Amino acid sequence: MEEHSQHTKIGRSWHNWYILPVLAGVGLLITLMLTTQTPASPAPEPTQQAAITPSTPLGDQQLLLVGSKAELKFWDGVNQPEPRGTLAAWNVTITLDREREVLLSRNSVWLEARSLRDNQRLWHVPIHSQAAQFETTIVDVVHDPFAQLVWLLEKQTTNDPFQPATVRLRGLDSRSGVVLRQYQAPLVHEQPQVLPTAAGPWLLADGQLFGFDAARDGFGEPFFSQLEFAAVAADGQRALVFGAGIISEIDLLKRQTLNQTEFSHLAQLDRLQQLVVSPDLKTVVVVIDSSDTLGSALEIFAYDRAGNPLGLWQRPLVYYGDYSEHRDGRQRIRFLDNQHLILLHNTDLFEIIELATDQSFFMDLATSPMAEQPNYASFALIPKRSLMPAVDPPALKPVDSAIAAKAPLAPVPLAVQPLALLNDEEQTRQLTTEGLRGIWQQANIYSLARWNAAPLLIARADASLQILDPTNQTTITLDLELANVLGWSDLEGVSAPDNRSILLCYSYRFDMNEDSRFNQCLAFDLQTGQTRIFAELPDATYLTPIYWDGQQATIVGYTPGFGNDRYLVWQASANEPSQATHLLDSADMLQLWYMAGAPTVVYRDWDDQLQSYSILAHQAQMLMPTSNTKALGIDIAPDGQTMMLFERSYPWRYGTLLMFDSSTGLELWRDQLRQFQGQWSGDSNVYFIGQSHAINSRLVSVSRQGRLGESLLLADEFTLRKSDWFGQRLALQLNADLYLVERIDQHWLALASFSGIVRSTWLYVFKVIYVYPQP
Repeated sequence: MEEHSQHTKIGRSWHNWYILPVLAGVGLLITLMLTTQTPASPAPEPTQQAAITPSTPLGDQQLLLVGSKAELKFWDGVNQPEPRGTLAAWNVTITLDREREVLLSRNSVWLEARSLRDNQRLWHVPIHSQAAQFETTIVDVVHDPFAQLVWLLEKQTTNDPFQPATVRLRGLDSRSGVVLRQYQAPLVHEQPQVLPTAAGPWLLADGQLFGFDAARDGFGEPFFSQLEFAAVAADGQRALVFGAGIISEIDLLKRQTLNQTEFSHLAQLDRLQQLVVSPDLKTVVVVIDSSDTLGSALEIFAYDRAGNPLGLWQRPLVYYGDYSEHRDGRQRIRFLDNQHLILLHNTDLFEIIELATDQSFFMDLATSPMAEQPNYASFALIPKRSLMPAVDPPALKPVDSAIAAKAPLAPVPLAVQPLALLNDEEQTRQLTTEGLRGIWQQANIYSLARWNAAPLLIARADASLQILDPTNQTTITLDLELANVLGWSDLEGVSAPDNRSILLCYSYRFDMNEDSRFNQCLAFDLQTGQTRIFAELPDATYLTPIYWDGQQATIVGYTPGFGNDRYLVWQASANEPSQATHLLDSADMLQLWYMAGAPTVVYRDWDDQLQSYSILAHQAQMLMPTSNTKALGIDIAPDGQTMMLFERSYPWRYGTLLMFDSSTGLELWRDQLRQFQGQWSGDSNVYFIGQSHAINSRLVSVSRQGRLGESLLLADEFTLRKSDWFGQRLALQLNADLYLVERIDQHWLALASFSGIVRSTWLYVFKVIYVYPQP
């Protein structure tokens, strides 16, 4: 990645550590090691693995199968699957204690433990528990063969979402459910991954590794950064950690790096979903999400420890629009032993792959072609044992727990005032300090942003447009004069900076023939009602007006081409509509980014350079080199003077967020982070970075001078909805509640919260289209 990040940062404190340098393919990784050592727990005794053959495809193991309706079956790979009852409810996630023959399964309501021998329920606890103003939620269950217990990873929150959540780790006896150990995890944002080791439980969270410190009876200072995955060897004494394109093998007992490998041959697909590592750490299976417009697919690749493709093979696990609840590949991929991988395809076909030779055994669970096909959501490997008759435990009843009342917000005196405009596909409403009031009962409205003013709301009516100004509640009808057309669509618009006029583009058809599609663009003066139609338009399928100063129009044309998309940037004067200029076209650019209202576009040229282009000055400025191995996201400020650029290498999750000055190409700010929500304030002075995580989310504000004030911490995932013009007020959605927060001095303060107004389904899309500034 970038030069500054080739040396991985590890640790926060330099005392009580010594340094062990290890040469890596892209730099020098400094590994830090505690002088105090943690005594190792005895590793589980290795078992002799039976030979894998077509007649005994599972060796001395069998499959535990979980159906999509939580039905449980055992299968030896040869005979018919044996039904073993039904788990508590559908959509379950399973964890096994193989040594003590216990199956733990959880859904959104219950965690239960059952005996693998006879299916008897051993114990159960609710996923959510409430005590006064505190709520505890079980978010993960992990078996620890070294400590011989199961770890419950629990998130604990108060009834105030602006107070940080904490994470607790409780170790239970798997057969009795008795709590044997308990530790408090550090303050983290992401949900930690629990890594059982011979040196105690370790945690992977926020891209860092937290080692267990027996002297503290808890977790020590973190080390490494930008880690994405970690896996522990079967002996519990070594682990592989993966981040910034490098796999490092570490000694968990001595806390030092043993070796490193740069993985430079990974497929350039969208995003890593997970790594599955063989018990001896010699084979790495990489699962990459290759989602596209046709559907979602998990592509599987195997590599040896040198980073070389193993057998030059790949396998897909495909989910084409089935909305499967089990998109987690960990429930469908297992190592049978060090040399064999077993996959559960979405066709319910099991495949056992000998990785070194790419030879496969296929096992089909269908009893006959005419029989109803089984639908299995997950599986696990268990030892072959003699079984007792399966009992049928009584069904677990739904948990009826009272929800604690939300903590009251800090009292802030608010005069009666409008707060926001909301739209849910059926109507537009104004949210005020006194509640909601209807603005417009029109469905499917188009919101056209304006400069420091509420947006214009545009509804289509036959061959005309109804335009509502929410500020003064006036409605204007614009007749498009489209006679004898079959229909029209693709409405896009932009306002002039003085808000006196707008520029609209749309398409229309006379019949169903593709050749009958026509585009039209017109300028409309909101004061006089005068319209001016542009006679010459760019040759493109879709038109988007991106800048309009009242006299000159700039339009982006886009024509899809099945991997050969074409863009152009076109400009014309309303006073001379028959003349136009092509500013940029496909001969100049491979990719294009723009923001409606901003007089700047960004494009990637044929030399893999990112260029910023000023629409006003007709001048390009080089920003930085890039390549097609990079995923790019660019957010241009409304005034076009500043832009945010997020770059990550495929298929890594972490990337670099950079701020540039558009006219000079000067880099102003950068940070390393993962997926985020970004939004500019209307005046272009503040950029909001929302990092939504399962444990603690964070909202960061930056300007051209750097970070602004304190971050806002939220104890839940959230959606960054809308900022006001000046970046002082924000609408945030937490679950089904809408919060309005305001920056006061260097801190954020919650002004108001509203329940029951957020409605988002596959049919209704809830939007905050405007936040009113402070009166």
